[in-house]
Amino acid sequence: MLFGHDTMSRLPDPLLIGDWLADPRDDSLTRGGERVKVEPRTMRLLMRLALTPGAVVSQDELLESVWSGVVVGPASVYQSMSQLRKVLGDTDDPPRYIETVARKGYRLIARVSPPGSSALAPQPLASVPGTGVVAAALVKEEAPRRTRRRRWVWAAAAVAVASIAWWQLYPHRPPLPQKPAIVVLPFTDLTDGHTQQMFCDGLTEETSNWLAQVPSLRVVARSTAFAYRERKQDVRAIGRELQISHVLEGSLRRSGNRMRITVQLIDTNTGYNLWSESYDVDAGDVLTVQEDVARKVAGNLELRITPETHARLDGRRSKPGPAQELFFNARAQAQKIDSSANELAITLYRQALRADPDFALAKVYLAQAIGNRRYLDNQRMEDLLPEILPLLAEAEKTAPQLAELYAVRGNVYTNLRRHELAERDLKRAVEINPNSSDATRMLGRYYLVRGEPREALSYYTIAAALDPRDFGPATYRCIALSDMAQFDEAEKACAQARLLGAGSPWVYSVSSGLEAARGRLDEALRYSAESLERDDDVMEAHAERTSWLRRLGLRQEAEAAFRDAVAADAAAARRSQRLIMLGAALSVENGGAKALKDFVREFGLGSVDSPDLLFELANAWLSAGDYAQARDCVERAMTSKDFNTEDLDSAWLARTGRSYRLIAALAQRTGGETAAAERHLSQLETLLARMSDSGVRTAGLYDLKAQLAVLRGRDDDAIAALRRAIDLGWNSAWMAEHDALYASLRKREDFRGLVAAVHARNARTAAKYQESLRAPPKGG
Repeated sequence: MLFGHDTMSRLPDPLLIGDWLADPRDDSLTRGGERVKVEPRTMRLLMRLALTPGAVVSQDELLESVWSGVVVGPASVYQSMSQLRKVLGDTDDPPRYIETVARKGYRLIARVSPPGSSALAPQPLASVPGTGVVAAALVKEEAPRRTRRRRWVWAAAAVAVASIAWWQLYPHRPPLPQKPAIVVLPFTDLTDGHTQQMFCDGLTEETSNWLAQVPSLRVVARSTAFAYRERKQDVRAIGRELQISHVLEGSLRRSGNRMRITVQLIDTNTGYNLWSESYDVDAGDVLTVQEDVARKVAGNLELRITPETHARLDGRRSKPGPAQELFFNARAQAQKIDSSANELAITLYRQALRADPDFALAKVYLAQAIGNRRYLDNQRMEDLLPEILPLLAEAEKTAPQLAELYAVRGNVYTNLRRHELAERDLKRAVEINPNSSDATRMLGRYYLVRGEPREALSYYTIAAALDPRDFGPATYRCIALSDMAQFDEAEKACAQARLLGAGSPWVYSVSSGLEAARGRLDEALRYSAESLERDDDVMEAHAERTSWLRRLGLRQEAEAAFRDAVAADAAAARRSQRLIMLGAALSVENGGAKALKDFVREFGLGSVDSPDLLFELANAWLSAGDYAQARDCVERAMTSKDFNTEDLDSAWLARTGRSYRLIAALAQRTGGETAAAERHLSQLETLLARMSDSGVRTAGLYDLKAQLAVLRGRDDDAIAALRRAIDLGWNSAWMAEHDALYASLRKREDFRGLVAAVHARNARTAAKYQESLRAPPKGG
């Protein structure tokens, strides 16, 4: 039999797949005199494809059968398939072993046979003895579909039978172990006076990065590793906490220009020391230590260093000398995520490059630090490009296998809204280094901003597994799950984020947004207060508080919250687009066009050239009924030197119920530009459809659908969309009653009923919130 086995005790028999003999008993591939060990999951992936040669196997089926019980996403299939192809030598076009079938999955196209028999061409399982039932289901599934029910039944049958076959193939076995996993704990500074801690931190991070170049080794990321700096724990406990097999510990002692670096590799199952070594080197020759450590660890864990890994290690090298020490110190400064530390890192990177002009890794990280000025110093990414792009281009010429190169450049393209280039580079970074939590997180952010929360969630889940003690991936998982209206799961993710990042105002700000998304504004206000307790200068938290109070109809309290924000930091408040937008909206609600004119004068908005602020001002003027001012703001926004047409299709904005295309269409309609307005509405309709297909289920999305339906004259569709928005927590009753856009609906009894229900819910929530303010403090 092709898959002959003793169902109680034996692993599957070897198979001849193309030129390779695949033996699941020891996870080996043999071809002639060449023998390659692969990780168990890679072998299971290959054997699952060999189970149905010639048939397409979907990503979902591979995740179910190969990654059963493990929370991963499509990226894991992509990465593992890429590794399997490299091992098989199947990297040419057209492929000889595994074919990708667009939007469907993968199929094995190489010949499959038992060892010593004549080779079989790829074929459905019907021709494999003992598998006729599976084949029948698969063949039936490929037949023309007659009814939806029949399609479902046959699909379910195929999956069920394939699952049974897979279980028989691997009978009654416990889950196969994950690939070896390791954490590099912070190196200890043994120098007199402990003057080398910053260098030790850079050394720790880069040692981890060198190990991460071995694709068959999972390396826990920096944030989690550094959480153990002050924790004196047995390595076996660390192994259980992080679900890892090994720990690398190290120490450094410096005397003059000489350093003694000691490392030891420890098995977390037994606590035994597997390997240790001491290196006496000059400070300018530390990278040779890291490379040797990476190779020795791989050797002790019996992991293969592939030619691709050699190339990646080559790209990380620099010349012996001062560049290396400067680089390590720069890395430690850059990780502080602080403006002054970032500037010091930039200086140190530049000094490193003066010492070694060919140091590719220093060029990449220098480009990243310059890009960090965008959010640390409020600079425009477009203004930073003349420095960033040449550095990355130079690095690509000499070190094209650096994953960091593509991650940094992909992040730059994301910020520039150059979507195809961003996706290309970020996927390349993850392909080169599946261990990169930074690259997976950046790819998650790319999809989140694009309005594709399902894809974003898969990458943030991988990032969370790579860096389990970092609150960032958990916080972004909360946002993605909230965007999909999976509120219970989102709350679990936010609770985890608060546990890991208890001191972060951002974590509490995101928790506030989650509660607002599900219509629990009293809880949203509680979390925004906790965010402000951690940092009163965070304008996003002030804006949230103002917004939630306004939605509840507590406009006096909302106005006070806005003024509190301005008093806390007037300059930061003026820079906050969301806060200024809320202030303008409140002025309209309190005094109409005249109050808005006063607001524009008070905050000096008459001469602004920011497209974002101009669109928001246009929206305020539309609400105030001054359509000439609205059209003027839209025209100025779309002719600004900073205007990017991609901003008109911002999915990140649309998920909240706002769209610059809608604002532009409304303004242009009032000026008689009906054709231009219609183009905007058509493109907005396309965006909202794409977001829906990608899993977005926010109240804001349905609010926009309702507004669009009104403009199209489809009032019944508008009511249906608005009802869905209300079910998801929409509570902007004032807008529904006063915005001119909804005028055509106000005569309808069902619309008035919906608005009355929102008012009643808001009143109950407002009363609950005000009661909480009167309650004595806990413990009081």
